[in-house]
Order: sequence, then structure tokens, then C-alpha cells
Amino acid sequence: MRRPRHDVYGNGLGCQDPSDVIIVSEHIYPGDAPPFAGYIRVSAGRIAETAEGTPPKHMSGSRIIDVGHNAVIPGLIDLHIHGFFGFDVASPDPEEIASMARHLAKTGVTSFLPTVGAMPVDLTEQVIACVSRLTSTRRDYAVDDAKPCKALGGAQILGLHLEGPFLNPDKRGAMAQAHLLEPSVELMARWMELGEGAIKHVTVAPELPGAQELISFLAGEGVCVAAGHTMADYQQAIDAVGWGVTAATHVYNAMRGFHHREPGVVGAVLTDPRIWAEVICDGVHVHPAAVLVVVACKGPDRIYLVSDALAPAGLPPGCYSSLGHEITVHRQGRAYLADGTLAGSTATLLDGVKNLIRWTRRSLEDIIPMATANPATVAGVSECKGSLTPGKDADLVVLDKEFDVVFTMVGGNIVEVANQKD
Repeated sequence: MRRPRHDVYGNGLGCQDPSDVIIVSEHIYPGDAPPFAGYIRVSAGRIAETAEGTPPKHMSGSRIIDVGHNAVIPGLIDLHIHGFFGFDVASPDPEEIASMARHLAKTGVTSFLPTVGAMPVDLTEQVIACVSRLTSTRRDYAVDDAKPCKALGGAQILGLHLEGPFLNPDKRGAMAQAHLLEPSVELMARWMELGEGAIKHVTVAPELPGAQELISFLAGEGVCVAAGHTMADYQQAIDAVGWGVTAATHVYNAMRGFHHREPGVVGAVLTDPRIWAEVICDGVHVHPAAVLVVVACKGPDRIYLVSDALAPAGLPPGCYSSLGHEITVHRQGRAYLADGTLAGSTATLLDGVKNLIRWTRRSLEDIIPMATANPATVAGVSECKGSLTPGKDADLVVLDKEFDVVFTMVGGNIVEVANQKD
């Protein structure tokens, strides 16, 4: 039975943009509906239509890409990533982050939040200004605006994630203690003005002096506030939700652990449905069994996956500079500081998806939302990203049977094809 066709333009299939592209697949996973065999029509950078079956004959003038048995899924969205392929977010050079965006697209990521940790204030401000220039504003991807979103020739930059400097020194992880600060509304207000709306996500330790005022301020500005790098106890974590915290940065990592007499932040995350759980599924930061606990407690609807990748991610084992430290990447992909502290990840978001499929023994259909629709909701872009719904940006990934990338599309532009040379 043919699935009803959906055409957001309402003018029938005869009114097609010259740039129309039709992707045909036996396995289309829209992300908000059951998978089907059929096609997706892309026009003007957006998904114009999805339908079961073969494209009608009067579409023959469009460019048709038949991917056969390969799967089509929504583009992956990474809300916590410090660098990739040697490129570091902690650089005030726009080309550094733009190059990172181009390489990320090769891994299936179609949009992301560049993330910085605790750094000197002047460098933080340079990065804020840099990311602000690269960030696509809400106007760029409003549904009633025909302009395609900014792609930089790669993944789209949604804004900035500040993972610091308002963190607890006792849970600083790989952050430099010298650059940690107590929460300050005054400083954050200055940064918000400098960023011109680019700051979308901020990690704060809610037990610190001044945290309540800062969290309330950020929440009032529409910024997602996550509890992280924190020694908050269970009650402090619950209180912080009342102030405006809606997520927890890399659950289990750099936070007070669970104890049966003091559940801590982990206990609050696992039991409070208001808190989004951010999880690193690289197999290094969190044991697979601990990930299964999060999935069992939260369900797939309140979890979003992140890579937390560092600049050396995607490069061979060796010694690199990242997060203001010398970092050694071992052959197993583990990244450590000189003192043995576990640094960020060297895995991709797609690696996390593959791991979670293997650990949970769930289908691709079940896992996809945790790397697409859920982060789109957390980032406030669900009206235009996160699923293959007509009217949304044409951000998608074609995967082979091993779940490796065949090609990625961002805003209707194919930005990477398997085996394509730089």
C-alpha cells in the first residue's frame, strides 16, 4: 500500500525547484514515524515530500539518487564536542571551526554546538565572537523562509556550548583549575551580549555560590542550562531543576556518584523526568552496563548522545595539545592527561549510536532519536531539524549495512560521499 505523499508547498508535484533531488531507498527512517521503503524529495534546502513506493513518472526531470538497501536517517546532532580531526574549538580562528564542520559532516553529523571548557576570559570571549559569526540564526531556518541554512560546506553550527568556567574544582576533570570561576551573572550577561544569541548551552555546577542567580538568568534568556562538573547532592540537584536546569552534562562523568544513602546528581538524573540525560557512549567514559541503567530509568525519550570529542579525534594515536593540556591518545582510542586523568573522547557520535545498538540490542529505529530528535529538542531547533519531516531542513545521512556513512546531506547539499578525497 502506497504511503500518502506529503508536499509542504501545497502546489502539487508539478511545481518543482530546478535543484530538486529525490533520494530513493528501501529503508527510510524518518525518526518520527515507522521506517518505510520509498523516497524523499528535497527542494530549496528542505524536505519537500516523503512517500512510500517509487517516484511518480512526472518526477523524472529531477535528479534521482537511488541508494538501494542503504538506510536513510536524519542528520546527527552533536551538542557537546570540543574538536575533531586536529581542529580545536578553543581557537579564535573561524576557519579552524569551519574546517572542523566540514570534517564532521563526513561522520554523519549535520549540525553541532562547538564546545569550550574553562579557558582564560579573554580567549573565551574571542571564541564567543568567532562562533557568533559562524552561527546560523533562527531567521536562517524559519520554515516560512525559502533560504537554505548556512552549511559552511559541512555541518551547520547551531551556537556555542560553554562547558565552564563555572565548575566545581573538585570535579574539574581535564579542565584547568586556574581558569575556573564562581558563577557571575554580570560576566555571563557580557558574554551573551558579545555572542548576539550564539550561546545556547551552558554547563554549571549548581552548588557553587551564585549558581542559582546565574541559572535563573540563563533560563530566562532561553539558554539550556546543564548541571555538570559538580559535587551537588541529590537535593541540590533537584533544587537546581526548579531554578532552570534541564539537563545533566555527561551523566556519571565529573559528578557526585550514586550512593544508596545519598543518590547525588546521578540519582536526580535517573529519577526526575524533567532532566535530560547527556551520555557519552564511546565505551570508555561509561561502562555499557551503566549506560543500560540510564536507558532503563530514563527511556529513550529523555536521553541524548554526545561525542565529547577532542581535537585529536579522528587522528592516529599519539601526543596532542587540547583543552590547554598535552593529551596522549592510546591505540585503544583512550585520551589521557599526563597524570592519568581521562580527557574527552576520540569517538564520533555515530560510534556512540553503533555502540548503543550493540549494548541495548535495540534497532536502529529505536536508537536514532537519541542522536537526532532529542538533541534537536534540547537545542531548541526541533521545528527544523531532528527528523525527515516535510518542511524541515534537508539534513540526512545515508548509511550502509554496517552503519557507516555513504554520504551526508546538509541543507540539501551533499557534502560528503564515501571514498571522496579532500
